[in-house]
Amino acid sequence: MALGMLLVAGGDYRHAVLGSVNYGRDCDSIATMAGALAGALGSPVPEDWAKTVAEASRLDLWEPARTLTGVTREIFRRDVDRRRAHERAFAALGGTSCSD
Repeated sequence: MALGMLLVAGGDYRHAVLGSVNYGRDCDSIATMAGALAGALGSPVPEDWAKTVAEASRLDLWEPARTLTGVTREIFRRDVDRRRAHERAFAALGGTSCSD
């Protein structure tokens, strides 16, 4: 259902979440999944929504996001370094490069 809402919303975070919430049934889970997918695909969380949730819950929603972004970038950098080291080692054995 979350994928369907995301598709109907054209990937838009606000529309995917609102459509999911208004669907009924297990709407909180569907809205969470649709919103997570929309966000992962690049549709931003509406700033007014984030501010309201942060104030109501008394949580800093931005610091964990910055930390997770930093960790993700570090993991990606290390993965690229490992892949390149593997390719160099493979090429040294007489193989061809896997990628550029």
